[in-house]
Amino acid sequence: MRRDPELSTKRFGMLREAGAAIGHAAMFGFGFLPTRHRTQRSNEIHTVVLVHGLAGNRAQFFPLQGFLRWRGYDRHYSYNYRSTGSIEAKGLELKRHLDENVKGGRITLIGHSMGGLVSRVYLQMLGGDRRVDTLITLGTPHQGSHFAQWMPTDLVSQLHPKGPFLQHLNELPMPNDVRCVSFAAGNDLMVLPGTNALGFGEDVFLEDAGHLDILFKRKVFLKIGTILDQEDERLSSRGLGSRGPDAG
Repeated sequence: MRRDPELSTKRFGMLREAGAAIGHAAMFGFGFLPTRHRTQRSNEIHTVVLVHGLAGNRAQFFPLQGFLRWRGYDRHYSYNYRSTGSIEAKGLELKRHLDENVKGGRITLIGHSMGGLVSRVYLQMLGGDRRVDTLITLGTPHQGSHFAQWMPTDLVSQLHPKGPFLQHLNELPMPNDVRCVSFAAGNDLMVLPGTNALGFGEDVFLEDAGHLDILFKRKVFLKIGTILDQEDERLSSRGLGSRGPDAG
């Protein structure tokens, strides 16, 4: 009996996603521990800011943070927020956190899932593009997700593909002078269809990745590392930016 290669790939992807879910569950409690971020006022620093997704916390980014440290990017700040209220309110909270905790220099934003939309609110509605040079989104439903109809909470309802929030957000101009890169997962079970995570800046489609698995994949880390290197070189040529010894 011949095996269907496509079906085998899908099953393997589901197993990877299940493994990623177990990994996140094991790390979840550690995401509530205090961060080690130290506020520093300087125009020469370059901070990577991490914004988690719906019902998550900063633990989602522990694997990526380990890679960033290995790559030499030690200055990162994790924004923890509760999955209540509205995405607009979370964007405003993000602005306040950055105003208080990242006093100077340039920022690279990395958002997973809904965290990418929170980041876009900051950039497109609250003037965050004056401080941010790069936005990287991972499995963010830029075009919405049909999963929203199965979780009819006020917050999740904003993810509806034809809802007023996303229609308004997508009608706004792209952030001024900000490089935007959108990663999408072919086996995403939360962003349906997975291609709805594309369409905001440069597109990177990973056919074999899942919604949580995308936060563990080496190829994703390497691509992010390349983007950060390119941004670091650009900032250095302008006399700005430093990787700096800090993390949180």
